[in-house]
Amino acid sequence: MNAADPFSPLRADEKSASRGGADSVNPWVPILPVPSDAPELTKGVLSAFAPAGYSFTNGWRYRDERGRLLGCVVRFDRPANGMPADKQVLPLTFCEGPNSRREWRLKGFPEKRPLYHLDALAEHPEAPVLVVEGEKAADAAVKLFPSHVVVTSPGGSKVAHKADWTPIAGRSVTVWPDNDVPGTEYAKAVVAACEAAGAREVRIAELPTSLPEKWDLADPLPDGVSMEMLRQILEGAPCASSWPAPMPITTNLPPVVPFSGDLLPGALQGYVMDVAERQQSAPDFAAVATLCGLAAIVGNKVRIRPKQNDDWTVVPNLWGAIVGRPSAMKSPAMQSALAPLYSLQDELRKEWQAECRDIAADSALANLDAKEAKKQAAKALKGGDRDEARRLIMDTTGDDPELPPCPRLIVNDATVEKLGELLNENPNGLLLVRDELPGFLSRLESEDHQSDRAFYLESFNGDGSFTYDRIQRGTVHIENCTMSIIGGVQPSRIAPIVRGAVSGASNDGLIQRLQLAVWPDDRPDWKWVDRRPNAMDRGMFEAAFRRLHDMERKEDGEPLVLRFSPEAQTMFREWMEEIQAEARGGKLSSTLESHILKMPKTVASLALIFELIDSQDVPQSVGQEATARALDWADYLRSHAGRLYAAGQTMVEEGARLIAERRGQLPDPFTARDVHKKDWSGLTDRDAVASAIEILIGTHHCREVAAKADTNVRGRPTTSYTWNPALKVEG
Repeated sequence: MNAADPFSPLRADEKSASRGGADSVNPWVPILPVPSDAPELTKGVLSAFAPAGYSFTNGWRYRDERGRLLGCVVRFDRPANGMPADKQVLPLTFCEGPNSRREWRLKGFPEKRPLYHLDALAEHPEAPVLVVEGEKAADAAVKLFPSHVVVTSPGGSKVAHKADWTPIAGRSVTVWPDNDVPGTEYAKAVVAACEAAGAREVRIAELPTSLPEKWDLADPLPDGVSMEMLRQILEGAPCASSWPAPMPITTNLPPVVPFSGDLLPGALQGYVMDVAERQQSAPDFAAVATLCGLAAIVGNKVRIRPKQNDDWTVVPNLWGAIVGRPSAMKSPAMQSALAPLYSLQDELRKEWQAECRDIAADSALANLDAKEAKKQAAKALKGGDRDEARRLIMDTTGDDPELPPCPRLIVNDATVEKLGELLNENPNGLLLVRDELPGFLSRLESEDHQSDRAFYLESFNGDGSFTYDRIQRGTVHIENCTMSIIGGVQPSRIAPIVRGAVSGASNDGLIQRLQLAVWPDDRPDWKWVDRRPNAMDRGMFEAAFRRLHDMERKEDGEPLVLRFSPEAQTMFREWMEEIQAEARGGKLSSTLESHILKMPKTVASLALIFELIDSQDVPQSVGQEATARALDWADYLRSHAGRLYAAGQTMVEEGARLIAERRGQLPDPFTARDVHKKDWSGLTDRDAVASAIEILIGTHHCREVAAKADTNVRGRPTTSYTWNPALKVEG
């Protein structure tokens, strides 16, 4: 027998101590619970297991929660007959061995070992728990403290960690150590095991120094120690928690550069700031929507080559997203900014309708002419002039006129096939407007829409072509995939999409193409504003849209291509060198690096648009002022990109905070599935829940609970978590 661990399996030389010997090839396996046909454990049966020179003294039966016998711990003593007095405490379990033989044997419980008095724990689920060292002390403590359920672990003071402590999850536990060093060490091990198992609170009784060495609750009360004193020791036991204090769950949302009206040309500035004041919205919203709308109008009419000699050509289409909480006035700001674009589209539709009416009238007249010609041809034929009759018919016969497509500037929702048709009908490009971008982006995440995703990835550049091959609809070839995009999104809904890009699950650059993604701080205050829009600012704003819309391509139908002026070229080149060095420096995340490397197209596009707005005539180059403003936008947008890519982690932190705040709605211990079933905001997928729980563990709000041993359940045990006792007190 291993003196340090009497519950360890018997060695070969120890097996002879058990009745009937043992088979060295086939081990004996305990049967739990003990079957009803097992021999009864009488004193005579137990005495037969006594080692040579020892005699049976006492035995303690271990039972499960239902009161079924699991095994026994037996004490054998050796009297002082010329030898030192000694004791052995050995485990006894009913086992099955070779040839299906069953019998009682000196063999320990399998791990995790059961606690003594499990049946009492189950019978009194609300009672406080007292943990002592040893079965003898446990029986004595039951009589001393009848309001408590008293338990101990088998095997002695050094193996408390091998017991199954999960039955005390959620219970208030006090540990009463023996008055010696091993007792103190046992108490510390029990505290750690109880906390890991999810005890609601754990305390250690502080023993007075007047107690004799090695004294325990099974010993008589020493002189000067009363039963009242013991009760006071139990009731006054201090908290023994090893939990660190919970740390605050901070949201690491990086600061952003605030919007300044100077970021916009004078023709746009006044109206954008006027909209923001009247709506009490962030000016960023209207500003970004305005630029995306203007980019759609310019489209393929004018392009820029950011280098003096290279043929690198940029189409100035822009992708934007305005991020804000619900009711932050995202949609109203977007509608106000795009009002001139909608107005232009309405005018184009009315002109198209008038043109269609003219075509219909001409067609009706042509039909009348054909009828009259048929009459004249009939007369000519009757008169024998067949050639004249033929001429009259041919002069009035033609194909039915084909109606032109309705011109479009804006599209809200369409299949990619339909978008292809619309882009072919409107080769200058279109603006996709979505009040809520997440639905659009999430759809592109699905396997069924991967070809759609490829189309939109291509349309970011603005000058690519795309071909769709469909079984039923045939082939759709899109000559110019020129799309600008603008939409609104709530922080909680953009965060999972960003997290997918950051984690690599969907990092193909789609989210990085939202170059004009802005996430401003909420307005610190709100005030009632009720006045008319500033007529002068609104007029200048609408005129800028109309002037860019009325611009024509070159006489040969090709886009006008501009380059930077020498001064502007230097500014752009120096900025490019800076961001390239930063992106390749190895200090940025791959997603942010990808975002930064796409910024040159954005900055060149903004510089071109600003130049077109500031110039009354068609400019010959993109100048210094427009380029400087575009570079200011680069700094502004870079700060918002930093906030955007922190959104994935921010959502995890918000989820962790939400779980902690609503912990009262969860069982204790709780599982990730318990959280997932609640369907709380930001915690609707299992990965988000798992990440949030990791934050809670890292900030000492909760910790993992040891899985309860259950021999009847196969598979991997479910991981549970318990709350820091300090939070349980608060709750």
